[in-house]
Amino acid sequence: MSGPPTGAPPAGPGPVWDVVNGLAAFGALSAALELGLFDALAAAGQPGLAPEELAAAVSASDAGAVELLAEVLVSLGLLTGDGRAVALTPVAEHFLVSDSPASMAALGRLSPGPWSGWQQLAATVRTGAVPAGTRAELAAGYPDLVRATAPTQRAVAAGVAAALAGRELWPAAPRVVDLGCGSGAWLAALLADRPGATAVGVDLPGVLPVARDTVAEAGLDPRVSLLAGDYLEVDLPAGAADVVVLAHVLRAEPAERARRLLLRALDLLAPGGVVVVADYPRPDPAAAPDPDRSAVLAGARHELLLSLTMAAATDGSGVTVADLRAWAGDGGARLTDVLQPVPRQSVFLIRPVPPTATETQR
Repeated sequence: MSGPPTGAPPAGPGPVWDVVNGLAAFGALSAALELGLFDALAAAGQPGLAPEELAAAVSASDAGAVELLAEVLVSLGLLTGDGRAVALTPVAEHFLVSDSPASMAALGRLSPGPWSGWQQLAATVRTGAVPAGTRAELAAGYPDLVRATAPTQRAVAAGVAAALAGRELWPAAPRVVDLGCGSGAWLAALLADRPGATAVGVDLPGVLPVARDTVAEAGLDPRVSLLAGDYLEVDLPAGAADVVVLAHVLRAEPAERARRLLLRALDLLAPGGVVVVADYPRPDPAAAPDPDRSAVLAGARHELLLSLTMAAATDGSGVTVADLRAWAGDGGARLTDVLQPVPRQSVFLIRPVPPTATETQR
């Protein structure tokens, strides 16, 4: 490999340090959330709090350590400061205050998944197998994780309901199936939009109580059936659903199992129905050498890191739009629409291809 062109400045270590310091940045966010720092600043309002005041508000004895933590958060764009006091940025106010409707306060601490998965990632990559201890850690923490996703997913589902209505895919009394219903946020949001809707939610026995609580709190018990088990195996009627939801499940499955799950979702559809896939697709493979590939991957850092998070703790390693198109084609369907109901949340509508007139006459 040749070196840099003659006369070019030497490459600095900045990109390496940015990655190395990523753990410290997450640690700062996690500590601030555990301390209730963002909530304390929200309660104080403008112009914010001085370090001593902030330390008292979060019951910390070391105002200097609180000041350092706050300065780090200012450098990360999560707080603003004038040298005397710190206050919330609009991003922190919207996403990091615990009682905000769009709060990521719980999710922010849980999203990286089991720490053991990252510690043993090299072994997982080498062997192709996630350690049993990491799997157990993920299973134990999964109810809390899906509960933490609820505020974001509720907003996504509400936006999807509006989009379906605008495309005449959302009847007055739709029948909904949610495969991998998690927190139940999609069930609650979709059924709240249609008083005549009914739904079936499927998830593992350890997760289903979270969905059950969400459904009960929304007063939707009479309209929702919750089934425990593998979403590929649970008995469900074919050809009966107007909407089948696959929200953030495909990327956690190995490719063949993800393909089978999408095919099953298509099989559950009634005529005119739609499969709704919410996920974070990584970039499609390059068909040929592409001089812009580095820029493509840099623009998809969020999706790539979430895919790696899956690889560290599950049998999945993300999903691509090319995968969705190919699997849909295998089931006689096609990807018709791409939505973004809220920032960084992609949703794909997949619909069966109507038979041609010739095929209908056969």
